This record gives sequence, structure tokens and C-alpha cells, in this order.
Amino acid sequence: MVMHAENFQVYPEALGPGTEVGTWRVVERLGVGGFGAVYRVEDMARPGEFYALKLALRPGDERAEREITLLMVKAVHRNVVRFHACGRWPHPQTGYLYFVMDWVAGRPLDTWAEEVNPSFRELAQAAGKVALAFAALHGAGVLHRDVKPVHILIREADGEPVLIDFGIGDYPGAATITEQTVPPGTLHLRSPESVRFHRENHGRPGARYEYRPTDDLYALGVSLYRVVTGHYPFPPHLPPDMLYLAIEGRRPTAPAVFNRRTPQAFSDVIMRLLAKKPDERYQTGAELHAALMAAASFGSPAAWDASLFAWEEVQGTGAEPGSGPRRRILRPEWPTHSATPGAPRLVIASALPFLRRQARREPEAAMPTPPTASPPHMRQRRRVPVVPGAVVVACLLGFAAWKMQALEPWLLPGAQQVSAPHADDATLPATPVREVAPAEGLPEAVPATAPLMVEATAVAAAPPAALTKEDAPVMKESKPSASALKKVGMKAMGVAGACLNLACSGPQVRPAPPPEDCPPGALEAMKELGIERGDAQVFVFDVIQGEPHVITVREGNATLRMGGEWKGLPRGGLLYGKLYLADRVYGRFTWLRANQGGTYPVCIELRSSGRERGLERKPGSDADSARIWTTGYANPVDHFE
Repeated sequence: MVMHAENFQVYPEALGPGTEVGTWRVVERLGVGGFGAVYRVEDMARPGEFYALKLALRPGDERAEREITLLMVKAVHRNVVRFHACGRWPHPQTGYLYFVMDWVAGRPLDTWAEEVNPSFRELAQAAGKVALAFAALHGAGVLHRDVKPVHILIREADGEPVLIDFGIGDYPGAATITEQTVPPGTLHLRSPESVRFHRENHGRPGARYEYRPTDDLYALGVSLYRVVTGHYPFPPHLPPDMLYLAIEGRRPTAPAVFNRRTPQAFSDVIMRLLAKKPDERYQTGAELHAALMAAASFGSPAAWDASLFAWEEVQGTGAEPGSGPRRRILRPEWPTHSATPGAPRLVIASALPFLRRQARREPEAAMPTPPTASPPHMRQRRRVPVVPGAVVVACLLGFAAWKMQALEPWLLPGAQQVSAPHADDATLPATPVREVAPAEGLPEAVPATAPLMVEATAVAAAPPAALTKEDAPVMKESKPSASALKKVGMKAMGVAGACLNLACSGPQVRPAPPPEDCPPGALEAMKELGIERGDAQVFVFDVIQGEPHVITVREGNATLRMGGEWKGLPRGGLLYGKLYLADRVYGRFTWLRANQGGTYPVCIELRSSGRERGLERKPGSDADSARIWTTGYANPVDHFE
């Protein structure tokens, strides 16, 4: 029983070539996000004319309505993708909302930088045009809220930058569509002030971050940093709590230190965009445009006309026979440490006041006991607990130090010393600076201590490394000296500020999905296909290749590939549905596409290899993602529990 679009709801992220959506014919899928799928389509009334069509993944999606309003009315600009038409499909009243835009034949900003390798002057000109677009958008009250390199396309025809994807954009009077503390977005492009707000207000009902133009400009600064260095200021793969720590309190290495081809004036502009305090950044796109144009007039013209990266020739396996070597960029590596590092700066906070008290008592230990003093065994009973306390602190903080070192050098990296004309340009000392002090009390030119964690994760839950002979505390009968206690405290406190706030609790998870009926026609379709309730079949996530292993997934739409034949259905059929993150990862799949091309409504839930409902969350899961095994069982049911 094949279901056609005009009779049954279709899965919007899986439209095949040739599918007709209104007066548009699908040519290929360009991408799928959390709320919409984008296709390149052909105008059937004008063959040969191609556009981009974005189709909402849910009927009545308010995000799609907001984006249409933005593009059609409020975000009209020569460097913003143009809107052409909209409608609902397959039913004009109840179908999925779609809209049609220009299909921009070009590359994302970061891909353009690496494949074309333009000059710094060309990049500054493109960035200046984006800045002017933001000046117009912000002047009209429009906020993009998801600025990143993939949302800035460089059009091949004329080299013009084009802003795309206003799916989470905002404007005055727009309805609130989420109840989150901060707007949806990409974690590693969030501004320090939004991270701080999230940390201080997470879980408070009604707390809402007020997104501002300086947030968009900060994200543009992160994007430009990625373009000129080949890396983000802080690695996106860090666990969310560690990433937030770095964004809020850590000053990245200046681009001119990272990629020494970068003109100093250009590096200065990017670093000002990345200032931790919003009032220290450019306040408008017009200010940023003026700064970029002024920067391009400074320094040697040869430096601005040089390409972003050096080229290297490689023998590509994909090159045509006889075509010779291909070129690729030489991506800069992180700056190396100085060969003669200076002594690290250690600041001991008041977290361990007993160290100072014990140090003050040390000279008194050699004095004779006065006749009125307590008996020796009483004195010993009071003094001995100091040693276990120091040992416990040293062990805990030693583990924290190991954990920080095992993650990345990104949180406390050392950079080579270079001269800088301004205070903002000063690079970090060659050796890590370890401090214990309130984050808000630290200057921006040095690494800050860890803020309170925003979200608890279990990513780095590895066993602690064994203490070395030097670090291991030794219990002796005699009273430990103040110098020994200080040594233990200084070693431990070197990483206390960055580690004591690492959350120890497990990830916060959402409740399990409520019971739900099967989609219309699913039980009849499964009966016709011979798929019986409880007749489970092995599945694997469609994007996974090779042997089964652990992957990271997020809540939302997912596609499974059947691992074997299922009641006569050929192997390799696809299941379309949604994952839910709770105490386990639950999956409900409502459409089956067989290899022969038929599409059927179904009612299938995920089960583990032990046939338990849902998949086990592996270590490393957090509130927004889960680590799971790539395979399990697809189990037909007559309703979702």
C-alpha cells in the first residue's frame, strides 16, 4: 500500500529528486537543520531557473513564519538572500510551510577562504559589506542570532557576500517561540555576556537573555577569526561547560600571532570584536565597516594583497590522470611555547586559610610547652586532622589538574611573546598563568578562572591519573611543616579555580515522551507488509559507516537504515522519525521507505540490544546530547508508550 503525498503526510526532510512542491520541482537536497530542510528546486513554469526552497519539518512551525516575515518585509538588503514565494504543501491549509529564495551559487565564508585563498584585502572588503548589511538590519530592529561562516555565502558570479538562514532571527513585536534562558544558537559562537547570563540564571523561571547587535558582531568576529587562522578561538568539540568557561574568561591568541601573514591592523579589528565586554566592541555595523576600511589603508599594501594562507602542492588521489599536483592551503598551527619560559605566576586565594594560620604558628612549635598547656596527647589530637585535610584537597585538585590537562591546552595555553602597540594586543605569557580569584576581578589580558558551570556533563569522566612520588602526600608521625603544607596547597590551587566548579552531578535530562497513538494508516500498512507487533529488526543509523560504535546524537529528527530483510522487504530500507533525550534515548519512527521506492506509515520504537525500550546513554552524555550505540532493534508497536 504505497502512500502518496496528496493522501498522506510525507517526511519533509526526505524529498527525492522530481518531487513537486507547488510549482517547484526538487532537484537535490542542499541540507537539513533542526527545523527545516533546504532543497534546490526548478521553477516548472520556467525550466532552467533554479531557486532554494526551505520546507518546515513540522506543520504550523512558528519559526518558518517568522523567517518569512523577516525575509519578505524586514530584512530586505542587497547582501541578504532574496525572498520570492511561499505556500503550504501538500495541502494549502494544513501542509508544511515552505518559502522560496534565491539559490546562491557560491561557497560558505570559511570554505571560500580555504579553497579560493583570497587576499586579506578581499576578505576585508567582503566583511565590510556584511558589516553594512548588519548596520541596516540592526537599524530596522532585525537580529540574525545565528551568525557563522556557513551562513555567509560568497557568490561566485560577483564575489558578493550574502547572509542566509534567518530561522532564529528576531525583530520587534515577534512572538516568543522558546522558553530557554538564551536564544537557540551555536554554542561556540555565543558571546561572553550571553554565557554569563546563562550561568547566573540557568533554571530561573522567566529569565530571558536580551540579545543585542553586539552579540551578532561578536559572532561575526568569531567567524573572521576562523577564516584568517583556520581555527575557531575555542574548539567547538569541547564539552559545553568547558567551552563556556573559555568563552567567558579566556582571551584567545591574536590572529597575527596565530597566522603571521595577517596584517596587524586586521588582527586588531578582530580582537576588538572578540572583547569580553560588549561596550568594548564596535557598537554598530557602520563602526565596524569604517574600522575595516581604515585598517586596510594601514601597513604595507603587499601584506594586504597577500593571500590568507601559503599554498602547498600535494599529489591528490582524486586528480585527473596527468593533471599534476593539486594545491591546498597550509593551515597554521597553534603558536609554540617559548624556549625559555618564565616562572608561572601563582596567586593563592583565601580558599585555604588554614595554610596562613599554620604558617604563622610554625615558629611557635619549637618553643617549650608552658606548664599550663594541654597534655601532649591532647595537642596531637588537635593537630593531626590538618594532614588528612591537606591530603584530601591535594587529591581532589590533583585530579582536577589531570582533567584539565587531559582535555586540551586551549583553556590555559601559552603563546609566544610578541611586541604589541596597544594593551589589547598583548599576548599571553609563554607559560600558563594559574590564578584563583573571582572571575569578574581579573583583567582581560590574562586567563580568567573558571566560572560556575552552565551545564553538567560527563564527558571527561575518565579515571584519574596516579599521583607521582613528588605529588603524593606522605603521612608521617611528626607534624608537617608549614613549607610542606604550602607546597601542597600551591600545587593544588594552581588549577583549583579552573576545576573546582566542574559539575559532579549527572546530565540534566528531559522527561520521557508522553504516550502517543500511531500515525493514521500505520497499523494497516504494517499488516499489509507482514510486519507484526514485537517483530523487531536490527537497525543502524543511516549516516554511520563501518563497524558499530558509540556516536553523539541530539534530540530531533533521525534516519535509520535497516540491517536486514524484514518480512520480504529488501535490506537497506530507511526509517524516518524522531529521537527524544530523557533517562534513555527514545525513538519513535513513523515512516518507512523501502528500497523499491514505496513509502509507508509505520509505528516503530527503538529498543536496545537487550530489548529494553530506548537506548542507553553512554558516559559523555549531557543535557543537550547523548552518547549511544549505533545499532539496536526497531520494534513495531500498536501505540507509543
